[in-house]
Amino acid sequence: MVNQTYQIARKHAQLTNELLSTHKLAPTPVNYSVFFIYIKGSIPVLTQQLESLVQSHQVDDTSINELYELHISQVAQIDKEILSPLSESINLVLSKLEQQVTSEEQAVTNLEKIDKVLAKSKQNSSLQQIVSYVQNTVNGSVTQHKSLSEDLTKTNDEINELKSKLTEAKLQAVSDPLTGFLNRRGGDERLAEINIEDTHTTLIIDIDHFKLINDNFGHPIGDKVIQKVTSLIRDQLSDEDIAVRYGGEEFVVVAVHKALYEAQDIAEKIRLAISQLKLKQRNSDKFLPKISVSIGIAENKNEKHWQDIIERADKALYEAKNSGRNCIKIAA
Repeated sequence: MVNQTYQIARKHAQLTNELLSTHKLAPTPVNYSVFFIYIKGSIPVLTQQLESLVQSHQVDDTSINELYELHISQVAQIDKEILSPLSESINLVLSKLEQQVTSEEQAVTNLEKIDKVLAKSKQNSSLQQIVSYVQNTVNGSVTQHKSLSEDLTKTNDEINELKSKLTEAKLQAVSDPLTGFLNRRGGDERLAEINIEDTHTTLIIDIDHFKLINDNFGHPIGDKVIQKVTSLIRDQLSDEDIAVRYGGEEFVVVAVHKALYEAQDIAEKIRLAISQLKLKQRNSDKFLPKISVSIGIAENKNEKHWQDIIERADKALYEAKNSGRNCIKIAA
């Protein structure tokens, strides 16, 4: 049963590589995952959509990436469907091989003892030839099984390395590279993990007059300002709070399990710290204009969807903008 499981997984992997080659696709984790699950047939809708792409000759990296994002973008799904079953099968075979090699090595030891006894008597030459034949056969089996065990161990190491790379790729896919905050997709995934009915407060933070910084000093300086603002926001957050770069210079912070008064305190500390920034352009030794942020705050009020809370906070943000900026407004 163990060998059969491994052989099935190995066959799936072989067919996957053949299909990738047929469609001239590189065996990237994304492409490999989509075609492996297609071969396995564990996601019928993916199978149907991929077959449709094949029939219309539209199989390329872009279309495969769309299927990946739609059906199996979660590392947990890839691990469940591909990596863990294959790794489990390999480990089971390795365990069985180890037991078999131990048994064979014991057999070799016993045969060597018998061979020594028979060697003392010339009358047992025929029997000694049989023992030598069996001994050589078992020795060959031991060598073969040890070689297979080494190959399987190497394959398992490669699977574990792929798991690590997929986890890293997942982190990159949900993070904003400039700030290290979550991007929108990452924010949506984190918010889905917490109970919206608990007490949480949402802040929307927007850098005032940011376009003027980009226009007058250039986007590289603008990026430095965003990174500095990000650092000051992060200083006021706990490990459980969720910070998202929502747009170019706009951030969404969910103060998890914090009431409105607690979030107001966080917001004021952020606003004050940013208002005290004094940034200078290194090349010209010229100070940048005063940096400030406007902040809208909304505590959840029986909303069923996070977007509804964010929209309330966004309305409060526009009130802050219309009130002269560099201030905080609370949603109704």
